[in-house]
Amino acid sequence: MEYQAFTSKTVKRFLAFAGALALINHFDSPEPRERRFLTAEPPAAGHGKPVMATFFETVEGGCCGMTQEGHENLLHAWEEAWQANGWKTKILTEKDARKHPEFEVMRDKLLKVGVSEYNQRCFWRWLAMAANEDENGGWMSDYDFFPLTLTGDLGLELAKRPGFKSWAAHVPTLIHADKQGWNQLASLMIDTVSEDFGLEKITDMFVLKLLHDYLTEDEMGVTLWRNNYSYGFPYSAKYGEDGPQIDCELANKLGAHLSHYAVGELAEEKKNYPVIEGMQKGEGVQRRAEAALIMLKDYRKKCAKDVPVSSSV
Repeated sequence: MEYQAFTSKTVKRFLAFAGALALINHFDSPEPRERRFLTAEPPAAGHGKPVMATFFETVEGGCCGMTQEGHENLLHAWEEAWQANGWKTKILTEKDARKHPEFEVMRDKLLKVGVSEYNQRCFWRWLAMAANEDENGGWMSDYDFFPLTLTGDLGLELAKRPGFKSWAAHVPTLIHADKQGWNQLASLMIDTVSEDFGLEKITDMFVLKLLHDYLTEDEMGVTLWRNNYSYGFPYSAKYGEDGPQIDCELANKLGAHLSHYAVGELAEEKKNYPVIEGMQKGEGVQRRAEAALIMLKDYRKKCAKDVPVSSSV
């Protein structure tokens, strides 16, 4: 695959601000298996289904509040959810990232600045998407991002806009880009990672926000940058007989990002975690797979027919 480097002066320009950026913490929030739960939609007429990709490479022993089994369960739930919403799914791995000609360059830089195993994998996904041979590029989501209004048909429509598009701003949880867009952002990521950050924790989310703060959207190749997702479960704290109730207004988003924090401490505080029989306090992150499928069952039962697709896509 032909590789095109995009930067130098623009990246060096904002690296001069690295000292001040040491005060910034990593960004963890936006500006803010039970298979019988889901039924697959019929294929859309006249065209094929879009493909939603995610990146998964195990970290030995698990991480981030989950065992390896917990991560694998979440991945299976992610596949099931997207396929039921009219999509094909694709799981990218380190093998895909290594197809990118700059993989070793990025890996060496990440090791040099002490990026954790988990966060190294978050950077690798950009290379895996950039190495995609499809000239039209493609979709990528976290495997803890679950579709709500984002059907396969809507995905085909949204993909028609060229360039790099994020529906969660600097949080790289739901993105579509054409081939040039993925290559451009991967190149910027490689060029930007630096010891000059002066931070204990460097993540791809931090770097993406840094780029957007100090480059123009034209320089990044960005054509859409907004928030259209639920941060955590779209339940109200108002309990019914069966626990928290799905809020169709909150759920009128492209999808829900069930991040570690959103379903852990924050969910305990907001009391909006779906009821799972026998679940103990502190198991919210580990049992996201079950909770996600319960959420989708509740959403389809109460909201799917009544809530129009959000117009602010």
